[in-house]
Amino acid sequence: MLFNNLPLYALICLILLGFIIFSLLLYYLVFYGRFVFRKEKKHVLSEDFPPISIIIVAHDEAHHLIKSLPELLTQDYPNYEVVLVNDNSTDETPQLAIEMRNKYHNLHYVNMTSSVSTIEGKKFPMAIGIQAAQNDVVLLTGPSCQPSSPYWLRQVAGRFVRRTRVVLGHASYEKRPGFFNKLLHYDALETSIIAFSYTICGMPVMADGRNLAYNKDIFFKNKEKYFRHSQLPFGEDCIFINEAVKHDVCNVVASPEAVMEQYPIEFSKWFQLKQFSLISRSFYKTVPRMLLKWYNWLGFWFHIAAIGTLAVIAVLKNWILLGIVGAAVLLKIGMQYLVFIKGANKLGEKEVLPGMLLYDILVTVLRPWIYLGSKFEKSKWK
Repeated sequence: MLFNNLPLYALICLILLGFIIFSLLLYYLVFYGRFVFRKEKKHVLSEDFPPISIIIVAHDEAHHLIKSLPELLTQDYPNYEVVLVNDNSTDETPQLAIEMRNKYHNLHYVNMTSSVSTIEGKKFPMAIGIQAAQNDVVLLTGPSCQPSSPYWLRQVAGRFVRRTRVVLGHASYEKRPGFFNKLLHYDALETSIIAFSYTICGMPVMADGRNLAYNKDIFFKNKEKYFRHSQLPFGEDCIFINEAVKHDVCNVVASPEAVMEQYPIEFSKWFQLKQFSLISRSFYKTVPRMLLKWYNWLGFWFHIAAIGTLAVIAVLKNWILLGIVGAAVLLKIGMQYLVFIKGANKLGEKEVLPGMLLYDILVTVLRPWIYLGSKFEKSKWK
């Protein structure tokens, strides 16, 4: 028999690995499968598109705005405006805004000074932009972000059907050569797969303020919740959606034409943002918070358990059992690949697929360090 005369430590390794693989397969099939295997509906006809206000808050980012604003102001969309909020910039942002406003009639410029508010961060300027918006639907993005196509706005607006009042979009980075750029895209892909899947499963918990649209009345009815976590350096959009939005009014837009691409960041900045993301998750509702945490730790322990169990069985020279364990490990990896392949096709991230296993291992190895770093970061601003 396969399990006859197996040492206790070998049985423990087998049970632990089996539990981890089974749990991860449930995540891939029950949660992520709801999104990646879903057939995306075509957007509505142009006459049904709602008027939209794109909100941007900029602080000393004229060098980004000079590239991003023309892309945002020339979308193939019948009725929209871009609301640019200048948050006390000391660079050429005011001059650039005036030049752009003379050229594009759909640019709405709002100039803020330090005397307007003592609240730090982008929360208050963003609120000013939402209040200044002329349309009922607002779409948040950043000054260093550019849409992946002229049809980005159409794709997002096409998801505002029936009861939908919130639409989550995929946010990634400008494609460039290099290993770290691929890692950025892998992380963005994984983040959106998780965020979109939880939303479709009725637990909207993660949203990216670089590509997020909702009706203004959600903001006005939940101002207290919006400003409640103004001290957070990152992740406040996730918390706001988690606290203020009902699950049955959320939708996602999954199309290579609907991606918002940010100017690439350095490793240190990415690492810090991952720490801030973990900090913000402590404010999520209990069930999604625990599910997200459990998935992260399952992914970390899978690699350790797989290597350890395969090594133990190999030392015991139980070749049939070694083959079964190896097949189980490959099943987990294959299911993960299938989920990510389907997700990458939907979100325009096919470039990460050849090195996906390597990126997954690297992110998994970094997670404990990100977790420890988040505890230090939290102590600095708490």
